[in-house]
Amino acid sequence: MQLKFKNIFFLGIKGVAMANLAVILRKMGKNVTGCDIEEEFITDKLLNDNKIDWTMGFDQDKLPKDTDLIVYSAAHGGTNNPLIVEAIKNKVNVISQAQLQGELMDQFETNIAVCGCHGKTTTSSLLVYALNSLKQRPSYLVGVPFFSGHQGGDFQGKKYFVIEADEYGVNPPIDKTPKFNLLNPDYIIATNIDFDHPDVYKDIEETKQAFVKFFGNKKIIANIDDENLLQCINTLKVITYGESEKADYQIINCKISEEETTFEIKNVGEFKISLFGKHNIFNATAVIVQLLEMGFKTDEIKKALIGFTGAERRFEQVYFKNNIYLFDDYAHHPAEISATISAAKSRFSNRRIIVIFQPHTYSRTKNLLKEFGESLALADISLVLAIFASARENSKDFNVSSKDIVSKIKDSLNKDCLYSGSNVQLINQLDRILKTGDIVFTMGAGDVYKLREQIIKLINQKSKGKSQKLKSKLKSLNIEKNKNLNQFNTLRTSAVAEYFLEAKTREDLVEGKKFALKNKLPLFILAGGSNLAIVKDKIDGLVIKNSYKVIKIITETEKDVLLSVSSGYPVSLLVNETVNKGYQGFEYHKGLPGTVGGAIYMNSKWTRPVSYFGDSLEYAYLINDRGQDKKVDKKYFKFGYDYSILQKTKEILLEAVFKLKKIDPTILRERAESAFEYRKKTQPMGEKTSGCFFRNVNGKSAGLMIDQAGLKGIAVGDFFVSPIHANFIINRGNGQSKDLLKLVKIIKEKVREKFEVELKEEVIII
Repeated sequence: MQLKFKNIFFLGIKGVAMANLAVILRKMGKNVTGCDIEEEFITDKLLNDNKIDWTMGFDQDKLPKDTDLIVYSAAHGGTNNPLIVEAIKNKVNVISQAQLQGELMDQFETNIAVCGCHGKTTTSSLLVYALNSLKQRPSYLVGVPFFSGHQGGDFQGKKYFVIEADEYGVNPPIDKTPKFNLLNPDYIIATNIDFDHPDVYKDIEETKQAFVKFFGNKKIIANIDDENLLQCINTLKVITYGESEKADYQIINCKISEEETTFEIKNVGEFKISLFGKHNIFNATAVIVQLLEMGFKTDEIKKALIGFTGAERRFEQVYFKNNIYLFDDYAHHPAEISATISAAKSRFSNRRIIVIFQPHTYSRTKNLLKEFGESLALADISLVLAIFASARENSKDFNVSSKDIVSKIKDSLNKDCLYSGSNVQLINQLDRILKTGDIVFTMGAGDVYKLREQIIKLINQKSKGKSQKLKSKLKSLNIEKNKNLNQFNTLRTSAVAEYFLEAKTREDLVEGKKFALKNKLPLFILAGGSNLAIVKDKIDGLVIKNSYKVIKIITETEKDVLLSVSSGYPVSLLVNETVNKGYQGFEYHKGLPGTVGGAIYMNSKWTRPVSYFGDSLEYAYLINDRGQDKKVDKKYFKFGYDYSILQKTKEILLEAVFKLKKIDPTILRERAESAFEYRKKTQPMGEKTSGCFFRNVNGKSAGLMIDQAGLKGIAVGDFFVSPIHANFIINRGNGQSKDLLKLVKIIKEKVREKFEVELKEEVIII
């Protein structure tokens, strides 16, 4: 029994679990000291507050002569550290952090261990907070230096002990025994199981087996909605919680606002917390269930949860000014990143989410590279720093870097992402993109949190006066804020435009462009809303809905007509009017959705016979990148397959002037009807679709390849591949962006496997 010793020395005392353990032993009357690196760490304040001294470095002379016991962890070489090696030679008692925690736990009447690959820190902290509010004064050890007015480790008596149970190894690679296997709790709260430590476990199955061994026949409170966890428990012996109807404690009616979260537990009552995100509702429910099982009353528990604002570095609000929030979060696994970003989106539904992410460990980055890309793509903008290496790794052993994560994020359909090679570069990048209303996260298990002071300086520099001038200009131009674009795109996906202007005149288009230039806003012109897939929840900058509809004859002879058509003019109206008047040129485009501007931007085509929308163009008027209008001829557009120069220059079409021959209207009607009938037979009509989704590849039909890959009818959520034409993706109802992205990814992968070609989107992705 090592707790009998009086003078205890911690090797690597600034580690969070080590520091909290040192505090507990100090409060139990032990003489505690230790050593660690010189660099400032998040536990420095905790150790100073508890008057625990430490020395810098790991030289053997750092060890006090009266030391009875040395505590080590996997950090700083573990048992290979020279100080430990020399201590063993001199017969000084040595113990692992995990073993000492197990011995400590045996001192208490009731022990509660909180385990899980994600969420255990918040859950254990909230449980401790609630027990303190209930006047129970538990002793505890959780994975943060501080939380909601409490320090991360404390000794307050021997009735209750709460510990965050870690699945990591005792001393990898020498001893990969899961640390929680050295604990013997009375209760276990299990939040989830995931693959997180590739240097300890070879795969998810080996990870699950470790949890199965830990669970044994103990009393378990488990999240029934986690599939991996469900496979590791016997639900007849376990108390379960979750949204599943099979849960013993079912979560219902979740509501999240910027200020608070409310939810119900069926047949128990409604609860209110100051945490955000579905994952934190689950964490809070686990605590509520534990307290109910311990005999506390519902009304007592409701009150006990009030005031808990989270653990340090867990969705921690660091700063707020000029309507910009700065949060810090410890999320370092893709599942945690996804949960935190989703929580931010549910709390701040109309704001832009910027994540500054620092990957932690080369092994985790390499093994979960794809998942990191997918999770960070949920943010509006991601800035990725270099990998923060573990002391247990050698970077030369791994062929992976943060640039690989950036590549994966960019694969997620036009997601905004930047690699930051240094802190200086990152701050410069953030300075260029940061604006009022943003939500900024520093995220990761390394030292990314140390950037807070520099980020706060940027936030302070944002001008409120400029914001007031902007509001005045918005009003004068009739520009709306946070406009839902569902009705303005044919795929009927929901997205919010930061600023929205419906341009009904030529002047509206010009002034909208000038407004965007002056305020340095990104600009997107929304035409008829076809040939478009919106995958972002929010579109930054100004979205202009082009409703400029004017058509007029410039000159006319017996043989032809020179016709000026505004860019917002619907193609369907243009076809009908020109066909009925005997103006040849657009008859084969009957049934084509969208506007003239969109049709020229994409150089829309019909193949029976081949007819491009820009064939009859003579000249046009554009708005250039300085907000000035200019006249250009047909050659300027460099028309090609699904291409015009506008896709590169981003200039705005004002009017297009076409030269159309006059022929018998009857002939044009027959052509138009023939094309339209064929279109109806071969393409889905009257559906929520953006049109042909992928480009043909080297003459190969994208639709035919998708069909031959067996993908007709395949669905993800409410999105599915049309059974009529496989190059059409249809939204059957309330399709979610994540489902569309997943379906597009499946289509690309299957076509690549079968035909060895890479499909590219024909639709515009924003």
